[in-house]
Amino acid sequence: MTVSFNQNYFQLFEIEQSVFIDFNILEEKYLELQKEFHPDKYVNASEQEKRLSIQITSYINEAYNTLKNDYLKSIYLLKIEGYEFEDQNNTISDTEFLMHQMELREESEKLIINKNLKQCENFCMKINELKNKCLEKFRRKYEEKFYEDASDQIKKMKFYISIENDFKKDIL
Repeated sequence: MTVSFNQNYFQLFEIEQSVFIDFNILEEKYLELQKEFHPDKYVNASEQEKRLSIQITSYINEAYNTLKNDYLKSIYLLKIEGYEFEDQNNTISDTEFLMHQMELREESEKLIINKNLKQCENFCMKINELKNKCLEKFRRKYEEKFYEDASDQIKKMKFYISIENDFKKDIL
């Protein structure tokens, strides 16, 4: 029973270290690793092996949850490169983007009041497109090794995720 905790999450799942990954392969590798290391498989093992199985499974789950989430994966990619993204210091000084945030919040509030299903669906699609654009800009900046600029895209992505979550919570 071995998994190196020194390998990064991409290495663990034997997939290319990239912003865009094949989620089917990730899922397949995840299930293989879970099958091999799941604690249920070690019910009759020694206490040390049981603990190790739990640690490995926890590591696998953390890796899987990080890589299947574009926001978390982006932060992780920067971390691998030695760039520490400060999630708490999530301020954006781009005035144009700040105005854009306010406009989206206002649009969201109007839609919540009106509750027009088609308009709500369109708004969700719009937010999803904006998140995808951030992810693509992140990919370009990351590949160019402009990590500060890449981290700005993560901050913008976080805003879109936040507005999407707030909107879905209020509309449902």
